[in-house]
Amino acid sequence: MIIQSPILIEYFLVFMRVSACFMILPGFSAAQVAVRIRLFAAIGISFSIFMLVQGKLGINSLPGVGQLVILSLNELFIALVLVIPIRFMFLALSFLGEVITQFIGLSPIPGIPLGDDQSSTVLSGLFNVTAVVLFFSTGLHLSFILALANSFLIYPPGELLSISSFVETISINLDAYFNTVVRLGAPVIIYAVILNLIAGLVNKLTPQVPIYFVSTPFLITGGLILLTWIGDDILSLFIREVNYFMQQSR
Repeated sequence: MIIQSPILIEYFLVFMRVSACFMILPGFSAAQVAVRIRLFAAIGISFSIFMLVQGKLGINSLPGVGQLVILSLNELFIALVLVIPIRFMFLALSFLGEVITQFIGLSPIPGIPLGDDQSSTVLSGLFNVTAVVLFFSTGLHLSFILALANSFLIYPPGELLSISSFVETISINLDAYFNTVVRLGAPVIIYAVILNLIAGLVNKLTPQVPIYFVSTPFLITGGLILLTWIGDDILSLFIREVNYFMQQSR
């Protein structure tokens, strides 16, 4: 079917960008969310955004089939530029859960994949689920939708973006994301390093005693107590960092 109205072309391009974002955005892209629900949400939100930006997208004539394909691919790329940094921030939080699990000796315990098909540790799943709940309960998903609506005014359909600058920005941001989550989990990491260092020194002084079998319960218990103490601070500071990044993106 050939679309013969510029208004329908504009809505189709808005829908392409919104639906592509929903395919990657944490929470909406979870494996537990049905595809039909994501589709209906994308249709409704794209219609709301379209009513805000109608007539400001610069589509005054009907594009050809080839031009429409190029516009659609460009919308997908712009969606990746908008949502990939947020996805990487949540992946960095999952990485922090993996690191802490290894450091406090809980690595043999498998986790249930939540929000993704890839298996993870228990702590990574807990961090991800809690972060997604905070993402929605604090209204950050609404801030992203507002930023998505503003993106049509900043990057209207048909405007080509520089791939090299996007890759450079992502590489810089990745360094900042992982530095942030490592700083958030620094108390647990420092505790585990110090305890393992003490256990290693004692083991060198008394090689007849299996110190590591004695230190493992202290490592796990102390790590869990420390996580109970600072776990809420880790997640609240992480959500604050996500909010700061989205405010900067506006």
